[in-house]
Amino acid sequence: MTMMSMLGEVRPEHDRAADGELVLLHYLRSFRKPVLEVWSAATDRGQLAHWLGAVSGGSGNLTIEPMDGPISRPVAVRVGHCQAPHELIVHIDGCLLEVRMTQVGVVTNVELIRRHVSPADAREIGPRWQYLLDRLTAYLDYQPLPQWADYPKRADEYR
Repeated sequence: MTMMSMLGEVRPEHDRAADGELVLLHYLRSFRKPVLEVWSAATDRGQLAHWLGAVSGGSGNLTIEPMDGPISRPVAVRVGHCQAPHELIVHIDGCLLEVRMTQVGVVTNVELIRRHVSPADAREIGPRWQYLLDRLTAYLDYQPLPQWADYPKRADEYR
């Protein structure tokens, strides 16, 4: 049911930057798995270590050390809101990310929204989230994890 490398969609953001317009990046993925299984893969430290990187910290303030990807330094994550297993809002290095999961029958739908993106930055940021969702998908499907080197060429798809 999952499909690797589904593009995100660039949409207008309702908020405006002082110096111009903002966009959001919107991604949808569907998995033939229970919502608790998908939620655990996306939030459990032990599972994150297999496809994203090591997680440390606590009390809603975490640090992720990515194992592969465009960012080679530790990333600060602050949990703003969590309603397991359906909604997670986090601030990642000051950027706002919303994740929503819903289960309909045997399918779990994951909606990821990266907010407050300048249109000029969408080309750089878009492939990053596509890559991370592809890694989550591969992990859930017991497939080899994709490598970052295949993603920068997708920048033009996020205009």
